[in-house]
Amino acid sequence: MSESELISIIIPTFNRSHLIEETLNSVKSQTYTNWECLIVDDGSIDDTKPKVDAYIKKDSRFKYYDRPNTYASGGNGARNYGAKKSKGDWLIFLDSDDLLTKSTLLDRMNPNAVFDMQISITGTFKREIGDSNKIWNKVNSTDSHIELINRYINMDMPWHTSGVTWNAHFFNKIGGWNERLSAWQDWEIHCRSLFFKPKLHYIINKPDNYFRISRHDSIGETVKSQTYMRSVFNSFLSLDELLKKNKDVFEMVKVDYEKLLCKMLITFPIKKGFLFFPLKSLLKMPFFKGANRFLFLKCYIIELLAKSNTLKTKVLNKSYIKQQDFVKLKSNYLKFTINDL
Repeated sequence: MSESELISIIIPTFNRSHLIEETLNSVKSQTYTNWECLIVDDGSIDDTKPKVDAYIKKDSRFKYYDRPNTYASGGNGARNYGAKKSKGDWLIFLDSDDLLTKSTLLDRMNPNAVFDMQISITGTFKREIGDSNKIWNKVNSTDSHIELINRYINMDMPWHTSGVTWNAHFFNKIGGWNERLSAWQDWEIHCRSLFFKPKLHYIINKPDNYFRISRHDSIGETVKSQTYMRSVFNSFLSLDELLKKNKDVFEMVKVDYEKLLCKMLITFPIKKGFLFFPLKSLLKMPFFKGANRFLFLKCYIIELLAKSNTLKTKVLNKSYIKQQDFVKLKSNYLKFTINDL
């Protein structure tokens, strides 16, 4: 990695005119100057374009594109198109409401580092950097690829989208972002990438990028949708195919994988009101590797009956409590602070 190499920052956006200027300012203020920033619009109907155009007129390193119809609608299609148009050997995917620190690129362009993926710590903020001390998660640089995969299976996502610097060749090798997904896309691509055993390099002494934590306020409505549930299901299909091809990984993660399937394909949708989604999904599609059909049916029946408080307390009782304990995952996501680094 050379100090003079071009790094491409790719920003998908949709109706973020009220936030994107702050994001672009964080890019413009970089002390490392050899970068390009590709903003890919997914069909905004607000004034995103004129606001971005103002940056382009002042700085040619900014570039604006409309996502073509040959790429799927949504953030993943926009990201993949941005990667296709990029010229850098290194890629950073930055969401249009998140921020970089002034030295992010300079810190990441380490001339002595050789990697497929470089991992940086992500901080959080609500309105401005400094109003939250939570970090996305802690990363252990000694974790093996299998241990990292198992962290994702436990929904203990060790890094955030903008916390990764990708070697462009490696990003293309794994197939880019999964355009079938409208949710869990970051979970899926990072988990999938680990099956390719990437060479990892870490910068984990302090945050160099910031995730707008208030975004979670808007996610609440999304998780209630059928589209969200289908995307979660398709994410598992992707992981399942990889596990079928990697028996050594499957043997290491199968216990937690079964818990995740029960939690997200049965417990979660039923609690959100999609009572028959688990049966439709599990009967319609090929059954997941290593999943116990009897366990799934038992889990489904218990969750369905537990919709009645009377049955839950007087009939199920210990069975329901035992099941809730079973689907608990070992996650520290958004539980650490900067002081824990």
